Amino acid sequence: MGAKAAMVVFGDARALRHGGDPDRSVAEAVIRALHPDRVVEPVDDGDLADDIYPPDGHAYVAVLPDATIVCDQDLATVPAPEHVLDYADNRPLTVFAQHSGSGWLAYAEWTADGTLLRSHSAESQDSGELAESIALHLFGFTAESSPDLLMHGFRVIRPDQAEREAEMAAIVAQMAAQGPQRLTLGPDGSWVPRA
Repeated sequence: MGAKAAMVVFGDARALRHGGDPDRSVAEAVIRALHPDRVVEPVDDGDLADDIYPPDGHAYVAVLPDATIVCDQDLATVPAPEHVLDYADNRPLTVFAQHSGSGWLAYAEWTADGTLLRSHSAESQDSGELAESIALHLFGFTAESSPDLLMHGFRVIRPDQAEREAEMAAIVAQMAAQGPQRLTLGPDGSWVPRA
């Protein structure tokens, strides 16, 4: 399965190691502010280790004394969405996203005044060591060694959620109807159906 992460941290990113006593009502206010156009429903609480890369349509939030962490695939992007930058509101902002299966790694850091310090977004099969090194530098832990931290869970429903789910169901049904396919590596390095 590999290492995966989708984190947005407002405040001191290294404060996550120290934990705290997250507040569900404040966490819900955070996720509603970051997704004003979506329906937000509470779900069971989780843990940073398990929910550092939540499934599509879910988000996990912890509001700590020195930092707020949001694990959400839609928000952990580089460049960061404008409303995420605005929400930082004079706090440092750190975005870190990793998917070792595809080799994708993206991260960015902004100062409290909104100045971009550094950013990177690329796909490479050699990104694992780089991702580990960057995560250790930014947070003091990696996606696979995150600290125990209570995270409040939310389902975040897009206005077009029903259409997206129907489209995905149709794609899966079409793939199932085609049956299993054998692939082989083509001369250009791409996967092609085997005859």
